[in-house]
Amino acid sequence: MAMGPSSGLRWQQGLKAGFARMHAKQRDQYSWVAKTDSGYVFTVEIDHVDKEHNRYDHSDGVFEKEVGPHTKEKGLSAASVSHAQEFYEAALDAHSNDLVCGMLLTKGTKSGKSAGPVKTAADADGWKVTELNGSVADGFSLRIERSSSG
Repeated sequence: MAMGPSSGLRWQQGLKAGFARMHAKQRDQYSWVAKTDSGYVFTVEIDHVDKEHNRYDHSDGVFEKEVGPHTKEKGLSAASVSHAQEFYEAALDAHSNDLVCGMLLTKGTKSGKSAGPVKTAADADGWKVTELNGSVADGFSLRIERSSSG
């Protein structure tokens, strides 16, 4: 069951700095997820322009995301398909193995309403993927909930 935050947020400039603070490495600068020694750090664009498919509630500790079908046949770039596949596989691994993951909040990204530069804040608590449905080719949805205090 999701829980409220155990501490406040401290914002800093830059995605790279945010991941470094969480000891996580991205595969490339546009990845939606990064890897740590024990799991993953998922990114949440808290100011995403598409609020219908990207729902985040910091107080309740819930993030829900719907990702449309990602295939080259749908006219998407190979990079876009690769990033969706990487995100899906991380969510699948985290869900299947009940991994406690990190959450990096972002604003000012290309898909956000806020003007750049990109700012990040690490949620100090643990998060778990509690639901994952669908596939990259057909579209998928997931729910990630805050599960433990930092």
